[in-house]
Amino acid sequence: MEKFFAYQKDSREPCKYGRKCFQTNKEHTDKYKHPPTKDDIKVDDKKMTRKRDLKGKLKSSNKTNGESSNSDHSNRPNEQSHNSSEINDMEVPERPEQTITTSNSEPNSITSSSNQQNSTEYAVPSMRQHSQQQQQLLLTNSTLEDCSVDDGIVPSTPTLFTPRRLDGETVSSPHVPSSNQIQRFTFVGESQPSQTPDLNDREQPDDPPVQNETDFDCLKKKISELFLIKEMPKEFYDLWSFCKRLCSTHPEDALLSVGLKLVGPYDVLAGHMNGFNANDVEKTVLHWRYYYDPPEFQTILASTTSEFHIGYYRDVPLEFPVYIVSNDSSKNCTIQRLGKSLFQVLRHHLQRLDSKIANTLQKKLYAYQKQKVTEILLGRESLPVSKTFHKAGIVVPYDRKTDIGYRPLSESEYNLKKILKSYHEASESKKMEVMDKLQPIISYANIASDECDFGTGFELGIDFFCDGNPDLHRICKQLLVTAYSLLRRPQFATIIKAHLNNRRKGPNMSIL
Repeated sequence: MEKFFAYQKDSREPCKYGRKCFQTNKEHTDKYKHPPTKDDIKVDDKKMTRKRDLKGKLKSSNKTNGESSNSDHSNRPNEQSHNSSEINDMEVPERPEQTITTSNSEPNSITSSSNQQNSTEYAVPSMRQHSQQQQQLLLTNSTLEDCSVDDGIVPSTPTLFTPRRLDGETVSSPHVPSSNQIQRFTFVGESQPSQTPDLNDREQPDDPPVQNETDFDCLKKKISELFLIKEMPKEFYDLWSFCKRLCSTHPEDALLSVGLKLVGPYDVLAGHMNGFNANDVEKTVLHWRYYYDPPEFQTILASTTSEFHIGYYRDVPLEFPVYIVSNDSSKNCTIQRLGKSLFQVLRHHLQRLDSKIANTLQKKLYAYQKQKVTEILLGRESLPVSKTFHKAGIVVPYDRKTDIGYRPLSESEYNLKKILKSYHEASESKKMEVMDKLQPIISYANIASDECDFGTGFELGIDFFCDGNPDLHRICKQLLVTAYSLLRRPQFATIIKAHLNNRRKGPNMSIL
């Protein structure tokens, strides 16, 4: 018990691992305290022993000869309650490591070692930590749901005119090919579960390997909460295991010989993002996000010599990726679809390098893929309603029978690019004239959103984003935040707001 009271009086912060901590370095032990084991706090008092008579009834050792079995039975509850209270007084808080990482934990205090009769002295700190977690979760949910809107969307603004393009062609809704996999659009339905980050992040060592299932689950949750996505696919971790074979100390640098580096969520596995938590999502969602990367694009491999990068493409934030894609932001905004297998995509990239090191690495990748990799991406279940400027396409709920969910823009892609180019090249005095041509297109997209064709504003916002003109960032943000909110993708709304507020160019997009 002396070690337990010494632990309670210790002013150091409690370690998040608790008794399971495996770190023994002096820097860690000087900063954090560790609770004593159960063997250190065993009570020396012997437990009350009871014997049973021939009839199976309990007999107390202090029972007199004149007492009846009924008195023994009536006194038994008092004895049991006495024993339970005696054991509870000796208990240690089960999980002192469940304090929130972002909050400063308060040291447990005990007035004196003689006051051991009330077990609530040890329960109060855990109750306070629970209330802090409740408040922190509410704050986190508010940041992710700040763009949410009323689910009951009723068309409020009628279309007063039939939009026509400059070439005189009348705009109509598209013909989307029929497919059994296309989801029917509904006005009011069950919304997708919001991404609620788990704030009970355990402290990670400098370069931690994935040691057991508990640590692995903790890393997966941390990736989800820092990047506002569903957990990564299995092949993502298979590539990390392969790189650990090549370089056990720094797997993220295992592909440097071929000019590639594991980045983005791989930095969580490498232990480089231990200092970030759910309150830093406005920074972490920008980690290795290039200039032309929409919220659907997440970089996992980056070139060390250029702005070429490979990543996953998601249509919905809380679903698995549909494709592996690439982009070179120094050239254009085009997103190229590479395939559904990360190992196969990487092998094809190494084939194009045509070097001895790349060929050797390609053979190792193929051998590991054939032996270990069992799952690949499933691809898209629904057809895209428009390609947009980046050519990767957008997917929205569209009902082909009622023709609700999407309508084309009032201008063709060619004419829209021509107008945006003239706006970019126009002088300050001439920009207002060009804006007069853009305003009807924007108004038509807003009317389409009022009439539940959410894909129209989504397409126009992505086109403005791919144009890359900073003068259009305000309009782009308004269109995309509204579209993502109406499509119930608030995580993407948070990402696009953070990106447009801090849109950077260059090859190094790390926030570390």
